Amino acid sequence: MLYDYANIIDPRNLPAKLSELKWHVTGFTDGDGSFPVVLSPVPEKMFGWLIQPRFQFELRNTNDSLTMLKIIQRTIGTNAAILHTDTYQKLVVSNRRLLLEKVIPFFTRYRLALKRDDFTALKYTCESLQAKKHLTSEGFKEIITKVYSQPTDGETRRKWSYNDLIKDGEPPKERKASEPTFPEGSDLRFYLAGFTDAEGALGYAIRAQSRTITPYLTVTHQNTVALRKLQEVIQCGNISTGRLQAYGMENTSRRIIPFLDKHKLIARRTTYQKFKKIFQLLIEQRHKTHFDEVVAEIRSLNERGILRDHTLGTLQETQGEDMAQH
Repeated sequence: MLYDYANIIDPRNLPAKLSELKWHVTGFTDGDGSFPVVLSPVPEKMFGWLIQPRFQFELRNTNDSLTMLKIIQRTIGTNAAILHTDTYQKLVVSNRRLLLEKVIPFFTRYRLALKRDDFTALKYTCESLQAKKHLTSEGFKEIITKVYSQPTDGETRRKWSYNDLIKDGEPPKERKASEPTFPEGSDLRFYLAGFTDAEGALGYAIRAQSRTITPYLTVTHQNTVALRKLQEVIQCGNISTGRLQAYGMENTSRRIIPFLDKHKLIARRTTYQKFKKIFQLLIEQRHKTHFDEVVAEIRSLNERGILRDHTLGTLQETQGEDMAQH
């Protein structure tokens, strides 16, 4: 057990080995982490701009989110502060020494699959700043060109244009995104548990007219390669419009719960515990005698924002034992 984490979480709720936890952190980062290079106008700087690479997370304000961020801090070895608001918990590592000595070595060893290009840009920028390349006109231009040539996801919006920084320069063409390369074997499973911890949703679909209840796991991401990897590992689910949906009593009992019991969620630990509690009520057929009470439990789970109503629209009709019927 990972007793070094005992003051953060019960070690029984973590993977058994540190390497497994590290792959979980990598998978979680591929889902919810980011590696922005922030550009800010600062007239006092030699070329009028501050270049600040960052490693950061912004999670919903829950106790489990705070636990996850503390685990990431300790696992990677950073001591950056966690910021708290009414709506989110935020971890930002902007100290260049920590980026060079802790963050970059970690993700060089435990390699990202989906955000490798962003990480590569951060690594290049940190090393260039350390080498003081930004203090020469040519070096400054090289850094900015590297940042602006990074592939984007179609949603990224830059506050400043390339020509705001490099006057009369030819904006670089956006490079093609790298093909994701995933870990293999048991490392892949812990990576995917972390990815599910970031991008997954657990809940129940209720059909009031037929008074049936269907358990659900959805994982949403624009990169369907990652979804296919998870689909292969848990051996169930359908992929459509950037979403893996695995539903039904049998899939939950034989595929989803065994996988998540072995490859534990951290950021969604409380949600998963409640999900399992409700599933046990269905197994015991409590919904047949206390339907409204079970539905109330489900509403309290779904309304946490873990499974939003719009994800239920694509639920396929299932029959017989695949749903809990009144």
